[in-house]
This record gives sequence, C-alpha cells and structure tokens, in this order.
Amino acid sequence: MQYQIQTMPIWDAYKTHDGCPLCAIFADREKRLVGQYLAENVMDPDFRSTSNRIGFCPEHIRQMYAGQNKLGLALQLETRAAEMAKLLSKAPTDKKSAKKTAAMIEDHRGCVICNALKEPMERYYMTIAAMYANESEFPELFREAHHCLAHAAMLYDAAAYAGKSVKDYLSALTDGIKRDLKRTESDMRAFADCFDFRNNQKPDAQAIPRAIGVLITDKL
Repeated sequence: MQYQIQTMPIWDAYKTHDGCPLCAIFADREKRLVGQYLAENVMDPDFRSTSNRIGFCPEHIRQMYAGQNKLGLALQLETRAAEMAKLLSKAPTDKKSAKKTAAMIEDHRGCVICNALKEPMERYYMTIAAMYANESEFPELFREAHHCLAHAAMLYDAAAYAGKSVKDYLSALTDGIKRDLKRTESDMRAFADCFDFRNNQKPDAQAIPRAIGVLITDKL
C-alpha cells in the first residue's frame, strides 16, 4: 500500500508534466508545506519550537509572505525573534567569543520547510529507480521525460534501486539529459541570433524558460 501511495504522484507527474516531473512533485509538496506553516502548524507547539530554533530560508519566507495568513506568519516571526534574542542576550567580549557567537547564529539559521522536503524527495528518487525496474510502462515515460540537472543528479545517486535494470536506467537517464542539453544549446544560439540586425526572426519567448528548466529548475 505504501509503495502505491508513493508511486501515484510519480505517475501523475511523468504523465502530465511537460518539464521536469521531479520539479513538479517538489513544487506540489513545497506548496502544501508552506500552506501548513501558515495554517495548522502555526499553533502546533512542536512545529513552532522547531521553526523558532531553525527559521526559514529566503525562498520559503517569500512564499509565506505572499500567502494569505499574515497573522500566522507574524506569530511565527515574533517567537523566532524571541528565540534569537535569547541567544544574543550577552554581548561577546573578545574575538574568540565573537566567533563563537557567529557560529551559534549560523547553527540556528536553516529552514524547516527545506528540511521537511528532503526526506520525502529522497524516497521519490529511490522509488523512481525501483519503478524503472518493476513497472513495465514506466521506462518509456522515464526516457521521454525532461529532467533538470539538479534532479538528474539525485536520480543518478539512486541508481542502485534500479536493481538489475541499472544499466538501462542510467542509459535512459543520460540519453534524455544529452537530448535536452543539445536542444538547449540550439535554442540559445537561435535566440541570440535573433538579435543580429541581419536576422529578422522573432526570438522564442519560451526558449530561456526552457533552458532554465533544464539547467537549473523547472520551477519559475
């Protein structure tokens, strides 16, 4: 049952998403987590304790600020400020203690949402490799998919879970990446050529987003 629950979002992403399916899975989980930290998690003592201690990264605090629950965000920022104020209750008195204070601040600067995304995403990478070996219809979807380089690296790392199909899995993954990189090179050259005064062609407005989707992230 757990395997089926884990594979359902993968099937959906590979069947319906034009870009990197793992970017789509990541974005969906990320959206839900951001929503939770603006809703039910606000009053949960365990979640609040963790967010007070660790905080949020710039990307996720921007997403939370763009959300609808400014009160929930304010409550979390209030107690986060109080937590950090405790750490800095005494001023350092010399270079050694100043370095210790700097290290202490860095130890408390992280992101609870990034942390919460890490483990389930790692399970998805392993499950995808296992699906390549065990689901007869999946290899074709995998070969046709457009994986961004960041998620491709994770899929390479999970190759052991493809079992006896590991060689074919790695070949399919690499061939797909090479195909997309070749197209990206061609797209960027064509885009740049449109700015040559001798060329009357109009640049493709989607060329740069496609290139970013391959090289960096499909989540713009």
